[in-house]
Amino acid sequence: MRIYDPAFAASLTAARSSGIAPVWFAHFVAKDRETGELVAAGLWSGAEDITIDVEDPTGGTISRGYIGGCGLSVSGLQYVADLTDNPVTISMSQIAPAAQHLMRGVDLRLANCEIHATTRNGGALTSVPQLQWVGLVDAGPVQTPAAGGEGAISLTIRSEIMMQLQASNPAKSSDQHQRRRLSTDEFCKYAATIGSRAVQWYQG
Repeated sequence: MRIYDPAFAASLTAARSSGIAPVWFAHFVAKDRETGELVAAGLWSGAEDITIDVEDPTGGTISRGYIGGCGLSVSGLQYVADLTDNPVTISMSQIAPAAQHLMRGVDLRLANCEIHATTRNGGALTSVPQLQWVGLVDAGPVQTPAAGGEGAISLTIRSEIMMQLQASNPAKSSDQHQRRRLSTDEFCKYAATIGSRAVQWYQG
């Protein structure tokens, strides 16, 4: 059971009668395309750049910088009690410089992503941004618009656990693969030929 900051929980409770103004934060740890080193990048749904304390997945809070003016929004956030794979979508403006750098300046494939959220009341944030989702970037198509249209960037963030459960095993049942694990393993020694053999077991 999640226990939210009291002010944040109160704003969610009052949303039905007074409305709600969600504020989203997305933090990525990706690889630099040239050096391969890990680099961090934070974006949020506000207009200006800020440095703010957010809830740390390991406990407590951590100070991070977030770039604004990206048109950031989050959708598809669901909490379930089973193994349903419910990816979360992060959308942002295609023309925002920070979004352009995120998509083309670093390698986002399987980048770690943390999503935080809070609400706004009278122009002020109601609480420290609360952790909502931790996952990996699974897809990031850039929608290039036609003349006069609007483009967008949509990142699909999936649970790392669900990605591991649904991943296919590329290993083959072959003699070479078995021997890489143990040089004396001869379990699949005849695996390449036994499938094509037609043995009449009743004949002597």
